[in-house]
Amino acid sequence: MIKGSLKRTACCRGFTLLELLVVVALIGTISLSVMPVFISAMNGIQLRNARNDLIAAIRFAQEMAVRESVEYRIYFNTEEHSYRIMRLSGLNEKDEKQFEIAETLLGEKQVLPQYLEIERIKARKAPSSQEKYIACLPNGSSDVSEILLRDTRVRGNHFKISVEGPLGQVEIKDLR
Repeated sequence: MIKGSLKRTACCRGFTLLELLVVVALIGTISLSVMPVFISAMNGIQLRNARNDLIAAIRFAQEMAVRESVEYRIYFNTEEHSYRIMRLSGLNEKDEKQFEIAETLLGEKQVLPQYLEIERIKARKAPSSQEKYIACLPNGSSDVSEILLRDTRVRGNHFKISVEGPLGQVEIKDLR
């Protein structure tokens, strides 16, 4: 008699539909509660990457200017919230400097994420395009400049990127 009852319980093991539905509902609830934290973390990573990419672009232009003994510039478009690296290509008929887009891994133009805006730039202004730029010279120096970025998702969340000193040291400060 014991053998028969063991066979019955062994063959009838499993989960009921109700138990499966409860487990699926719990997993769904936990997933929904974790999603805002995940999205916030991903946005923070994108913000950090965008700031670091801008700093890397400035440092790249500084390094390439010294390496190639040619002036490099980082031009900023405040309407499009973008920047690009340009390289001195020569002089025109009026002995004005002409710049071409520098070949970089970043491509021609880098656009900041939609929630990160260039609020203010303290730098030289190009006479032809009225864009602001930071010049990186072959002797290792760079223009003293300041870029103020604003995260539009969080009120009062500003970041300041400064290029200072004779060697063009780049620093970032969180201005919360």
